[in-house]
Amino acid sequence: MKEALNILKQSVCSLKIPQTKDSKILEKVKKNTIVGLMAGGEGTRFKTVSSDQEVNKNSFKLPNGDTMIERTIRIYRDAGVTNFVALVYTHADSIVDLLGDGTKLGVNIKYSYDPKKPVGKGGAVKNAFLNNSFDDSKYLIIHNPDDQIVNFEDKFVDRVISGHLEGEEKGKMGTIVVVEETPYTFTGMDIYDNEVKEIEMYPMIPIPTHTGVTVFSPGMFKYFDDLFDLSKKSDFEKVLFPLLTKKKLLYAVSIPNNSWIAVNDPKAYKEFLKYLDLDSLN
Repeated sequence: MKEALNILKQSVCSLKIPQTKDSKILEKVKKNTIVGLMAGGEGTRFKTVSSDQEVNKNSFKLPNGDTMIERTIRIYRDAGVTNFVALVYTHADSIVDLLGDGTKLGVNIKYSYDPKKPVGKGGAVKNAFLNNSFDDSKYLIIHNPDDQIVNFEDKFVDRVISGHLEGEEKGKMGTIVVVEETPYTFTGMDIYDNEVKEIEMYPMIPIPTHTGVTVFSPGMFKYFDDLFDLSKKSDFEKVLFPLLTKKKLLYAVSIPNNSWIAVNDPKAYKEFLKYLDLDSLN
């Protein structure tokens, strides 16, 4: 099985770690960057964890009193990015009450409220451009706060921005942040002629996976404006990524496999608490 998976990896993934850009270049880009925090989703799979709190899952209180959205903001803040827009819908008041204008975190936070019905990530970004929460002359990083960065917090932002700038030099406009491999969530098997030859619990699947973080260069509004209709619910991963790929405008930068936890269900939440050394408090 491992041999077959290794062959698969060689056929679908060739990623190099970008060289970290000069600090002056990084500082200039960071000052010209807005982080869009996707905080409007219903979090259906997470409701078994947050059922006793009528809040958006990104403002759900962890056992230590922290939240996923605050933790995400601090990662960018500590790297020098201080301008944020929270895209809100479900339990929006719990996000606004928690973050305010960002003063307590030492950042600037604005809010873009989705229209009266869910419009998906693509519609939420378009709506934020239309209501001037996003500035099309600036870099835009879209981050789902429940996609938590771990084991790599101090290097994450510089890696992502450096990788995007490397892509820009090659004519790209968007960069997806990926891990090269992710664990299969079930028992993996090698079966030949109906006979089970090998069994492995949660084998690593060598297919690059989007971590819920995307970087866009200035000038992206035209794509969101053309592709997304605010009367429909649609995600930009399904609509925009294939188009950028076809136009050869999409780049990728990787982070270590163990540096991403998609905290969207009880199992992932438990894994996240274990990383934070909070599992005994849950």
